[in-house]
Amino acid sequence: MLAQTLMLRFGEDGEELEELVEVAADNPILPVTSELFWGAITFAALFLLVKYVLLPPVQKTMQERADLLRADLDAADAAREKAGSVATEVSDQLADVRAESAQIIDAARAEAEAERARIVGAVEVEVAAAKAEAEAEISAARQRAMAGVGPAVADLAADAASRVMNRPIEAGAARPVVDRLLNSPN
Repeated sequence: MLAQTLMLRFGEDGEELEELVEVAADNPILPVTSELFWGAITFAALFLLVKYVLLPPVQKTMQERADLLRADLDAADAAREKAGSVATEVSDQLADVRAESAQIIDAARAEAEAERARIVGAVEVEVAAAKAEAEAEISAARQRAMAGVGPAVADLAADAASRVMNRPIEAGAARPVVDRLLNSPN
């Protein structure tokens, strides 16, 4: 084949052709025809071995791995969606619980305020009763004190008036004036 290509190129000149064939025969880079034949057969055998024996298990393993990754990704997406829905559900429940707790707290506050108002009212009634009782006791004590002071003041006033006027004045005559002065609010 090489000889034919060279003949076509150089024509019928034999000398140049022979020199080229000798150079080609001595060239270690150019393959020999038998090497080309056995190289082609070996290549075909290796190609068939790789394509039909070695490559299918590798492709099957790669496909299984891709399927497994796809399944894991789908499971992760499903879990993420489920977590999102659970988070939404928990958030909704938490909002409901917060609203309910706010209602309970408001009711408790209202009840506590009513109880406080009731207790304050009862204490105010007791305080008013105690105040009225104390005022009654004070008034009674004042009456008793005034009753006991009246005759002594009348005697003292009569004696003082006797000294000022230089004439004797009886305590009985000074008594109505002293009682009127002691019982007046001013």
